Amino acid sequence: MNLHTSCTLVSRVSLCAVLTATFAVGGRQVSSHSVLAQNAASKTSKPRSTEGRAVFESVCAGCHGLDGRGGERGPDIATRPQVVQRTDAEIMEILRTGRPAAGMPPFESFGSEKLQAVLSYLRTLEGKGSLDALPGDPRNGKALFFGSARCSDCHMVQGSGGFLGRDLTSYGATLSPAEIRASLLRGGEASSRTNKTAVVTLRNSQKFTGVIRNEDNFSIQLQSFDGTFHFLNRSDVAQQEFLPSPIMPADYGTTLKAPELDDIVSYLVTVARTGRTKNPSENDDDN
Repeated sequence: MNLHTSCTLVSRVSLCAVLTATFAVGGRQVSSHSVLAQNAASKTSKPRSTEGRAVFESVCAGCHGLDGRGGERGPDIATRPQVVQRTDAEIMEILRTGRPAAGMPPFESFGSEKLQAVLSYLRTLEGKGSLDALPGDPRNGKALFFGSARCSDCHMVQGSGGFLGRDLTSYGATLSPAEIRASLLRGGEASSRTNKTAVVTLRNSQKFTGVIRNEDNFSIQLQSFDGTFHFLNRSDVAQQEFLPSPIMPADYGTTLKAPELDDIVSYLVTVARTGRTKNPSENDDDN
C-alpha cells in the first residue's frame, strides 16, 4: 500500500466515523483532526450540491450506502425519524462540536462550507434537499385538513388534531408530493389492523369498539374513539373481530377535487419543511 492509498483510506474512515457517531448511539473515538485539517485546507470551486455528493459517495457511502439508508457498518441516516426530524442547525452543531460521550470528536476544523455541502446532500437523500415545487396552496390545504376533508379527525399536525392516526407533522419530510398524493388516494386500501375498527366482545357480553394499540398472548390494549384506553385480559375475551371498512376514507379521489388534493399535499410538505429549518429555540417543546 503506497502513501497516497493510505491517506485516502484514512480520509474515508474519518468522515464515515463522523456521520456514524452523529446518527448512532455510541461509537469509538477517532483521532482525525490532522486529516480534517488537510481536507479543510483544500479549496474547491464546485457547487455545494456537487461537492456534497462527491464527498458523500467517496467517503460516506461505504458505511451508510449510496442512498444513505444504511450499510454494513453504518445506520440509516436518510429515513430514520431521529435524523430526519433534526433541524439543519442541530446537525451542523453536532458536526462542529462532536459528541465526546458517544466517542465523536469535534470536526469544526473541517470547515463550515464543506460540512454544509455534506448536510445539503444528506437532505436531498432524505427527500428534503431537492425542494420539489409545491403543486398547490398550503394555506388552503391547512383549511381543508382541519375542515371539510376531516383529516384532523384522526391525524395530528404540530400538536393539533386527532389521535387515532399517525402524527403527520413530519410526514412530508421523506416523501415527494407525488408520493404523498398517491398515499392519500390509496389510504383506504391499507390492510393493517391499525386502519380497521376492532370490536372486542367479553364473555359477559360487554363490547368495546376502537383501535387495537397493542396486544400479546395475555392481553389486548384497545383505544376507543373517545380516547379512552381499555386494558383487557384475553381470558375474558369471547370474540375479537375487525370491521371490513377501513377507518381512513378510500374515496378521496371522488370527494375531493384534484386541486384540493394538491393543496393538502402542499400543506403537509410545507409543515415538514418548516419543522426542519426552524431554529431550535423556536420549538415549543424541545427534547
